[in-house]
Amino acid sequence: MDTHIKIADALTRVKAIADARGAHIVKFSEISRADRELLIRTQWLHEIIKGWYLFTRPDVATGDSAAWYANFWDFLRVYLNDRFGKDYCLSAESSLELHVGETVVPAQVVVIVKQGGSTQQLPFKTSLLIYSDAKNLPTEKKEINGLQVMPLPFALCKVTPTYYQKCSENVEIALRSVRTPSELTNAILRGEFKSAAERIIGSYEFFGLKKEALEIKNDLIHAGMLINASNPFLQNKPHLSKQFQSPYAARIELLWKKYRETIMDIFPKEIGLPKNSKKYLAQVNALYEYDAYNSLSIEGYQVSADLIQRVQKNSWNPNLHEEDYNQRNALAARGYFEAFRSVKKSLTKILSGKSPGACVKKDLSVWYQNLFAPCVRAGIISHADLLGYRNNRVFIRNSLHAPPPKEAVLDSMDVFFQCIATEKSACVRAILGHYIFVFIHPYMDGNGRIARFILNTMLASGGYPWSVVQVARRKEYIDALETVHTKSDIKPFVHFIIDEMKISKKLLK
Repeated sequence: MDTHIKIADALTRVKAIADARGAHIVKFSEISRADRELLIRTQWLHEIIKGWYLFTRPDVATGDSAAWYANFWDFLRVYLNDRFGKDYCLSAESSLELHVGETVVPAQVVVIVKQGGSTQQLPFKTSLLIYSDAKNLPTEKKEINGLQVMPLPFALCKVTPTYYQKCSENVEIALRSVRTPSELTNAILRGEFKSAAERIIGSYEFFGLKKEALEIKNDLIHAGMLINASNPFLQNKPHLSKQFQSPYAARIELLWKKYRETIMDIFPKEIGLPKNSKKYLAQVNALYEYDAYNSLSIEGYQVSADLIQRVQKNSWNPNLHEEDYNQRNALAARGYFEAFRSVKKSLTKILSGKSPGACVKKDLSVWYQNLFAPCVRAGIISHADLLGYRNNRVFIRNSLHAPPPKEAVLDSMDVFFQCIATEKSACVRAILGHYIFVFIHPYMDGNGRIARFILNTMLASGGYPWSVVQVARRKEYIDALETVHTKSDIKPFVHFIIDEMKISKKLLK
């Protein structure tokens, strides 16, 4: 039998196993030796730990963490269910992070079981710590994404005082997500969590939620528990100012408020709208080829100055040239050109004094649709595919950050637009407009290019020059964004954009 047919048959059998559990995870004992050896050899199967495999494409580069991070929680769900059924529970910290939609893949997940503890080293410096503690295995659990976790009120009582300080953002989102104070009171009394009660009441007082704090305190006193509330946080003020229905939406506002002052402290002083908008637009036009080459190259497209010029001069013709019709790079270049034109229309409105945030909200979908319009005309995708936001999960290559699930995108984008519309500082709109947009990743593709359009239209609203992120500095750019995701430090990204802004300004002289 032809090797390709053998591979196809093996893939069909293994895919059926993976599809049955809704994950790209298969177990050693579920597949035949012949299928296993063939698919390992052709790199369709990658070992996670002994006896467990990740079912993924062979074109995923060696050392690329995207496939693992994309399937991290699915593996834990399948593996833990296989070993323990439902007789396990994630630790308080791991439980809480699932409740609040933490987007960074953790270095370690801790799991409580009745018996059978172990430590498993997982790919890309992640790990799973399973420890036996039958006495403290919760009898009441909640299921999130197929994983057994502590209910949110119980998890808030069980997390350590140190967690309140190191992960104050998660704690605040969690406390603001509790539906009624009585849920916390019940958890406190059932577990006799006096110290936790003092932290929780102190937290609500710190947030300015006096009514909630007093209700919990009075109920506990009535039950015979004397309370001396204490503020467990290190920061001077809360991260949030209101309640949110979605923890993801809450995190968007939290991030915006958290970073805005740092950005304003570092960024050069705002000039104001350019007095000569025609001159500014002419400078943007002058940078087009350089901008298109770098922005497309950052995303992995192989484009040349000649291709960009042909597109710009309208000599790119898929009806006459089969190469142009079939070439992925040419489609991307044409899409970038069409999107760039629509961005310039938005920019013209902004330079005339229209609200920058309102322009972005109104025109963002037009930019996106134009970016992929050539693919629609080529029949690769339908126009319907470009309407609304993504309807699937999306992951960022080699990033620990996993964008919010599809169900959270709409709420997250609503808060994003509110933040950008009410923000008075142009440099904050620019830096956080870019960062928060890629944090959400609202589309299946094109997020980086759109984010850089947001960056530049918002820079223009403050009189800053149109700035090109160079492909030669791609690693610095990606690393700076990852530092914000994983270390909560936006300064490297701000300095990076300032450097690129200076370089672009010199090109216009």
